[in-house]
Order: sequence, then structure tokens, then C-alpha cells
Amino acid sequence: MADETVLVGGFSHETNTFAKGTTGRPLFQEREEYFGEEIPEKLRGTNTQIGGVIDVAEDEGVDLQFTVAASATPSGVVAADAYEFYTEQILDPLEEHAADLDGVMLCLHGAMVPEGMDDGEGPLIARAREIVGEDVPISVTLDLHGNITDEMVEEADALVAYESYPHVDTGDTGRNGMRTLVRTMRGEIDPVMHIERPPVLAMGPKQNTREGPMAEVMAKAREYEGRDDVVKVNVFPAFHQSDIPSMGWSIPVVADGDEETARDIARELSEHVWDRREDFVGDYPEPAEAVAEAKRLAADLDEDDGFVLMADVGDNPGGGGATDGTTVLREMLDQGLTNAGFAIVRDPEVVEQCVEAGVGERVTVDLGGKTDDLHGDPIEDLELYVKTITDGEFVNTGPMGTGSENHLGRAVQVNCGHEDGVTVLVTENRMQPLDAEIWRHMGVQPERLDVLVVKSTNHYRADYEPMCSTNIPINSPGLVAMDPRKFDYTRIPRPQFPIDEMDDDDYPDW
Repeated sequence: MADETVLVGGFSHETNTFAKGTTGRPLFQEREEYFGEEIPEKLRGTNTQIGGVIDVAEDEGVDLQFTVAASATPSGVVAADAYEFYTEQILDPLEEHAADLDGVMLCLHGAMVPEGMDDGEGPLIARAREIVGEDVPISVTLDLHGNITDEMVEEADALVAYESYPHVDTGDTGRNGMRTLVRTMRGEIDPVMHIERPPVLAMGPKQNTREGPMAEVMAKAREYEGRDDVVKVNVFPAFHQSDIPSMGWSIPVVADGDEETARDIARELSEHVWDRREDFVGDYPEPAEAVAEAKRLAADLDEDDGFVLMADVGDNPGGGGATDGTTVLREMLDQGLTNAGFAIVRDPEVVEQCVEAGVGERVTVDLGGKTDDLHGDPIEDLELYVKTITDGEFVNTGPMGTGSENHLGRAVQVNCGHEDGVTVLVTENRMQPLDAEIWRHMGVQPERLDVLVVKSTNHYRADYEPMCSTNIPINSPGLVAMDPRKFDYTRIPRPQFPIDEMDDDDYPDW
């Protein structure tokens, strides 16, 4: 077999259009920015999309031409110059080497919104298609929180999305996307796609693929994939913190050569989502009620019981939250929780004060609440005892992004008020604390806490749930509020359930 060459590029951002400011190149550099041969050095063997791509390429004897791997923590719209810079890192080498390529592998997200645009991925795929022509296949891997546009479907040969939330299958998705590309390059399959969009918006915790209605939807998708004529059944429950025309649930199905098969499956699964729409809405406690319940449960813990776990959903940096929200932490302090932990509060000013004071010293600060008025006011005149100061560098050891590097900037572990009170991790950078190594690298053994709070929606489940006795998602305020009815949309398709009252007659009539 002749040598085969595939160009690989990664450019990922989940854009919260309600967040202030823009996401420039420094925020990508803060999280992940690798070029050329630095990419396999950093990502080979990791549970990441490109890590999975490398695995299959090495197994199949395919040469990879690496361009860029860039990702920023979810935040506001991607700055125009940053978008242009990273797309050029992919498109310039693609244009230079197009004649020598057998395929293109793009590891993207699906919910990127650059300045002045509604879709970051579709135009990138389209420009790649224009360069390589119709005969060179393009495979695209995506986060299941993509807001999928028609252009993405039309310009790619195959879209391949994560199947799990928490996203423990990022490496598997890279492998799946690369295998699909290799099979297409070798003429083993002829992928065609069709997309349907059930008008349903699922609350954040209801998108958990490990249980409930989402687990059932994913099981059905895997059943369809057991057919010989089906390549991939993608399920995107949407990223609802984005006010753009493509925001909403989408089901793009990839079939082998038969668009009618793809259409039939997409419609059947879309109808199933619609029939279960009520199950994607739930009732979750507000901060005061959640903290009171956690305190009650913690009082009854036995020695071998796991901690009471809570998720501060509204300020999840993994969805664009400010990460300096105080509503849940304030309740923990007001209600006198002990042996409790809280991660994280991004507050560079407080980090600087703690570093200047040093380990073993006490400082009085105004903590958090400095970014906006959506996540709670600063906790004023709060006395902190500085326990640990770190450089914020650690590697994920849990099931998500295993082996990936993390960069918190300078980070401190502090105790609020007294030593047996609430331990808080305060950082310079925003990052979802989805991996428990964030505690361990600061000298905290999370298993020894009675109550533990993380700013996350579902990702925390992968590493923390095996250690906990109870899990309480909190309906907290903020830019990542779990309920789409809390957002003021002006540009999304309407009607959509549960924002709008809808009955069976409102379902699309194809």
C-alpha cells in the first residue's frame, strides 16, 4: 500500500455569547497551544482527540502532518485576530501540501462563535474543502455540545461526536474519527450525512449520559450503529449558553452511501427525543437549600462513607462562568459548614495578597464577585489562613483528559475563618476543577472532606462520583445556569421546549 498522508489540526472553543469580553490568543496559550511536532510530544498517549488520532495513524501506518492544537477555557466570543491566526495555522499548510494529502483530520468543538460570525467551524471546514477539493475526505471530531450548522454537515465527509457526558471518551472519539477517515480514504465506505433538529433544550444535569433520558437516547444511537449501513449516529443536545441561529439539539447521522438511511434514523431518534421532552427538565435546589441539605447529610456520615458532593453549576468555567461566583461559598460560610472544600475561585488579587503574606499567615480580603453582577457579590473582610501556595501546574489523573497538562497560574489553598472550616482553592486562571488532582497538587486529600463543592455541570461526575456518598447539582445563578429558561435569547430558533409551551402538534411535520 502506498504511503498515506493526513493533515491534522485542532482548534477548539465553547463560546458563551452571554459572557463579557473576547477570547484572544493569550487565553488559548493559557490552556493549550501546541505547534507542529510539539503536538505528538505533548498529546501522544493522552485521552484527547488528537491523542486518539495518533493511536490510529500509528496502527494503520498513516503519516500525520501536524499543524496546530489550540484550546481555550469556555468564555466570550473568539477575537477575530485569534480566529484568523489559528485557522491560518491549519489552512496555510493545507494549501501548501494539498497535492500530497490523502485526507484531512480536524479536531474541533462545534460551538465556537468568533467575532462578527455565528459559526467558527463551518467556515473553517468549508475553506479546507475549497483547498483540497471534493476527492480528499475531511473527517471532523466534535464535542457533543456543538451547535451544528448545515455548513458543517455539507462540507465535511463525516462528523464524529463524543458519546459521553462527562466526556471520558475524547480519545475514543479521535480514534473513531480517524478510523472513519482512513476507511473513506481507502474506499471501504462512502459516508453521507443527514441532520434533524428536535426542538428540545435539555437542562444541564439532564444531559448526563450515564443515567436517565440521555442514557436512553445514547443507547438507541449505539443500536443504530450496529447496522452495516450506518457509520455514526451523532447526538448533540446543544450548548444553550449561546444566542445564535444554530443553537439547539441536533442529530446528524452518517450512513454508508445511502442518505435515505441517514434521514430515516435521524428522524426516528429526533422523534424519540421529542417524546421524552418532559424528562429533560428537572427540579434542583437553590444554593441555600442545597447547602442545608449537605450539612444535614454530612452530620450523619460514617467513617467509611464518601463525602457529600455538590456542583455549583451556574458558575462552571467549563461553560463560560466567571469562576469567581460566591453564592454557594457564602452559604457554606453562613451555615457554618466544617471540613468542607470549595473549588475554585478565580481571584488574582487575592492570590497576590496570599503570596505576599506567605504560608502560615492570615490575610483579610474581599474574595470573588469581581467580574460581573451575575454570580454574587464579593465576600468582604473575609479572614483567610494561607495553607499552600503552588505554581498551579498538574496533570490529569482521572478519566477525563487523562495525561493532559493544566495551568492554573499561581494558586493558593486557604482556610476561611478557622482551620476546620471551608478550604478554598483560589487561582489566577479559570479552569473547570473536573479532576481531583487539582486538590492533591495543593496538598488536600479530597476523600477526607465531609463536603466538597466543584464548579462544574456534569464533568465532575467522572472523577468525583466514585468517591462520594451523595451528589447534589445546585441550581445556582450565573452564565452557565442549568435551565435555558433563565436566558434572554433573541436569535435562536423558536419555538423550543421548555422555553416555549409546546404540545405534540408543534413537532416539525416533515
